[in-house]
Amino acid sequence: MKTIILIACLLVSFSALAAKRNITLVNYETDGVKQWLPGTIIVQKGDDVEITLINNVPSGVHGFMIPDFNVRKEVQKGKKEVVTFKAEKAGLFDMKCHLHPAHVGGQLLVIE
Repeated sequence: MKTIILIACLLVSFSALAAKRNITLVNYETDGVKQWLPGTIIVQKGDDVEITLINNVPSGVHGFMIPDFNVRKEVQKGKKEVVTFKAEKAGLFDMKCHLHPAHVGGQLLVIE
């Protein structure tokens, strides 16, 4: 019985570590280079992540993608879009524009 209570307490403790992370990224352009800023975002493994994407670049539609988490969204000029995912694995993952591969990409760091 004590073992069951201990396991239940540990499970509650570990689930409390996960959080909802709300992050805003803004598409920015300088000297012809477009980038989502901030370029690096950090979350903890297990977090529910919500990213608001704001496209202020005058050149039109831009994409946002995190392939390892099946995140993919197109954002119209002057619009906001929201993507959500669960950070189920730790590591360093690419963030990029799937519409314009030459753009400077970013990184998602998921820590244990």
